[in-house]
Amino acid sequence: MNKKLYKLMNWADIEEIIYSECDHPQDLLGPHATNGGTLIQAYFPGAKAVSVKWLSADPLVGDQVTQMEVADEDGYFAVILPEKKIFNYSYNVTYETLSGKKTIKKESVEMGDPYRHAQIIKKADIDSFCNGDMLDAYSRFGAKLMSHSGEKGVLFSVWAPNALRVSVVGDFNSWDGRIHQMKRIEGGFFELFIPGELEGSKYQFEIKLKGDIILKRNDPYSTVLKDGVSVVNSANSYKWSDDAYIKANKCKPDNILVYEISDNHFTEDLTNFEKDAAKLIKHIKMQGYNYVQINPQNYDDAEKTCISYIYSINKNATCDTLKKFIDLCHKSELGVIVNWNSSGFGRAMGSMEKFDGTALFEHQNPLQGISYDGANMLYQYGRGEVISFLLSNGMYWLKEFHADGICMSNIAKMLYLDYGKCDGQWVPNIYGDNENIEAVAFIKNFIDKVNNECKRVIVIAEDSSAHAGMTASQKDGGLGFDYKWNEGYINDFYEYLSYDPINRKNLHNKLVDEFVYSYAEKFVLPMSDKINLGYDSLMNRLPGDENMKKSAIRLAIAYEYMHPGNKLVSEDIDASSKKLCAELNRLLTHEPAIGKNDNNSDSFEWLSNMKADGCYISYVRKTDDPEEMMIAIFNFAGISQTVTTGVPYEGKYEELINTDDKVFGGTGIVNNEILRAEAVSADGRPQSISVKLGAQSMTIMKFIPYTEQELAKVIEERIRNYTPVKRTKKNGK
Repeated sequence: MNKKLYKLMNWADIEEIIYSECDHPQDLLGPHATNGGTLIQAYFPGAKAVSVKWLSADPLVGDQVTQMEVADEDGYFAVILPEKKIFNYSYNVTYETLSGKKTIKKESVEMGDPYRHAQIIKKADIDSFCNGDMLDAYSRFGAKLMSHSGEKGVLFSVWAPNALRVSVVGDFNSWDGRIHQMKRIEGGFFELFIPGELEGSKYQFEIKLKGDIILKRNDPYSTVLKDGVSVVNSANSYKWSDDAYIKANKCKPDNILVYEISDNHFTEDLTNFEKDAAKLIKHIKMQGYNYVQINPQNYDDAEKTCISYIYSINKNATCDTLKKFIDLCHKSELGVIVNWNSSGFGRAMGSMEKFDGTALFEHQNPLQGISYDGANMLYQYGRGEVISFLLSNGMYWLKEFHADGICMSNIAKMLYLDYGKCDGQWVPNIYGDNENIEAVAFIKNFIDKVNNECKRVIVIAEDSSAHAGMTASQKDGGLGFDYKWNEGYINDFYEYLSYDPINRKNLHNKLVDEFVYSYAEKFVLPMSDKINLGYDSLMNRLPGDENMKKSAIRLAIAYEYMHPGNKLVSEDIDASSKKLCAELNRLLTHEPAIGKNDNNSDSFEWLSNMKADGCYISYVRKTDDPEEMMIAIFNFAGISQTVTTGVPYEGKYEELINTDDKVFGGTGIVNNEILRAEAVSADGRPQSISVKLGAQSMTIMKFIPYTEQELAKVIEERIRNYTPVKRTKKNGK
């Protein structure tokens, strides 16, 4: 090495790079102006020779090459140039494979220089992220395909404030952490723009801590994982065609009918997927639903409670297939709700737990940072960086995937510090109670951001707790959700049905007591995958043979539809039950008493709720117009019976739907004839009707007022029945 070059070298910092402990490699590597021109330094461990290849824009001149000198045999190279202005260049790197002293293989590769570019990420963005204000962190951090200074490549960035050094490792650099050491910038971030065609490449962040501890971490913003590691992926290639739908649906709906589908419908094959998705969407629309609910996130477990990377796409899909499905739904006027897990993250290898050796995303105190079952880490909702990370993830599904609703799952884990824990396993808040004040603030913040940024989007709480004011407005002290899952209703109702009909009279309170709080929130009744799937599904808990179980399933579905609240049904129900749902959806669409009045407590009125021994109940669903009134009568007994129930008015009652109808797989005990109210008192009413009900079945009766002529005839009959008429005596006596 020539003396001039030798004197320009910072040997202490070079040693730091060679030992891969440098967090400021840009201070040495790449081009740097000197008094005599420009010094270019490069580090390629194990390289035999390196030259600078000048990329000329003039085809007549062609590419020119400048050989670099060996500064350190470990692979450190340098060259001093007289020019002060440096044009685009790349490196030709030569590697040799030796056998003894003999070269048996020699190869050259062309590589861009990651260190010739100034900082790309803006300080204002970092400040916004650290302050908890950022809503689009996904578009700025992680691995972003881009062109910079005439070069195509990937900007890698990661938040790891307590790392000694961070490198990008991947299949493009033989997973060698010495090659692409990242630059430390503001806010605890590291960044590095690596030139090259890297889309589809596997990568991770290699984090070095004091004591020579090396951690391999996947990118928290990974949308695709393969073989357990992150993949460079372009998420912005899809061309949307749903502008008309978005413009026509600017407001939130009054009622929702939701059909939940499984992950199995998604595939990486976009061509075949489009055909299958169109068929599925047509089926959903024909059944009368106005929303479909999907799981876009890649869960670690089948129960969908554990997820390590919240930006990661469902393993059965790609970004494009998810977007295509939503686009097709919108073309059919079908809204899409996505499940969103923001309660915590899994503890899989390479996950975000102690990401840089310290608790970044989770609480530092294990009593606050680990879930009751030890399977999840709980987010630290009071930290600005975590708030931005989570807010951005919610907005990612709404803005990048055009979702119409978001269902926040496992809310109870967020709201309560002692969720599932015993005394001594949790830390109270500053007021000494169990509410997670920071999580409540985050939820309110997120909902507020959604209402400002995406006014048409509904936000649903999947919550098993009894936290008050979930759907009350934030102005009134509530959290501001549009809807809340009524899991208390589901749990009580399923427990009731799981008992043999002979013993159900002992649990009659499970059936009727929950109506006390049916209007406490704007509820969604989540008859989701708890029907047929899983060990604890309703089907497995029901008593009796298959026919008895199926009749109970039909009864449960009809009970949900006539119960106050919006509806959510899973696709796992059988064909006859789907036919029943389609008829009930049609009813909800055309009958205001059950379709547009679910949040008004005046729409519900008990007729009979005290017949525990008879295992039946009846009630009214109504509006201000008596002609829209409907009667629901439920037989939970294991035998068929004729039920007499009081009714509000004299008049006729026509059966609209009976779950025991043969068309739905029942035995055919129905009420084909229109019934007339009789002057027989029942349930505190002066008039009543008597209906036939099969074992475990329900009927819906529509009230039809008498015409003037019919009323006159009824009055005459009543007078004749209850008024004695004088008879003429024989022989005039």
